[in-house]
Amino acid sequence: MADLQQKAEFIKIPPPPDGTPQTQPVEPSNRIPSSEITISLCTPSDLPELVDGFYLSFSPTWFARMEPPALRPSPALRRSRLASRLLPSFSTPGINWVKATLNASGKMIGVAGWAPPSTPIHNVWRRSAAHFYGWKDSQGWSDADVADMWAGTDIAAWDAECDGNDKVREEVMGGERHWYLAPLFVWPEWQGRGVGRLLLEWAMERADGEGVPMYLESAPHARAVYMRV
Repeated sequence: MADLQQKAEFIKIPPPPDGTPQTQPVEPSNRIPSSEITISLCTPSDLPELVDGFYLSFSPTWFARMEPPALRPSPALRRSRLASRLLPSFSTPGINWVKATLNASGKMIGVAGWAPPSTPIHNVWRRSAAHFYGWKDSQGWSDADVADMWAGTDIAAWDAECDGNDKVREEVMGGERHWYLAPLFVWPEWQGRGVGRLLLEWAMERADGEGVPMYLESAPHARAVYMRV
């Protein structure tokens, strides 16, 4: 576990093209004691809260590319469609949605998506995941259902990013067994409190126990967070 009294080393990285400020090290006084947070697996009933956190935590610049404002439906429909796309992943072997919950309130404040070495390299965020993982058949989705779930998004942008990331991952890992992270996000008001570290440690302990590496993708401004772990 991270030392609550020691500030993490600051690692300077080049600024990203969109000018997003670099994520700063956690101040010792800001860390939440791990005894006040429970790390556990999500259930399908957590999906609405998970989706809310996802939309709150990622940058507007990223969303402008993936879900252009001109295409977006109402916020409620936007969230409902994403929840529908993700729901089957909760029952897919090897997909672990891990949440950080405040013990005092039961509020979810962070989420990580972890996949163990047994999981194939095919991002669950890709549109093609509905076919690859057999969700279209298992859920009884029609082509129109799948199209509706992705309405309001730039499918080409999603495919370009997720497919591109999968190809890089295949090249880098070269068939080596590994744990994979995608995504990790912490509610804005709880960022810089050490929550992300606890979500990382959930899989770090398992990867260390198996003697396998871990792989993740990161937004440019957040790279230093993972470099310090």
